[in-house]
Amino acid sequence: SLMNIIFHLPNKILTDKFILEAEQRHLVNLAGYRSVGGIRASTYNAVSLEACQALSQFMKDFEKKNG
Repeated sequence: SLMNIIFHLPNKILTDKFILEAEQRHLVNLAGYRSVGGIRASTYNAVSLEACQALSQFMKDFEKKNG
């Protein structure tokens, strides 16, 4: 789906850390499909602009800390 943003971090440790820290910011259900892994963010119409901006900011912050 074009509404799902799917990406992979370099390793499982960073992926798990990303998901945990995202949940601490109330960004939930980001774990990818079991068969594929990685991160999957759904941005369907019901997702607010603010929620998308919060995810974007979290991703930038995470990259700065974990580059």
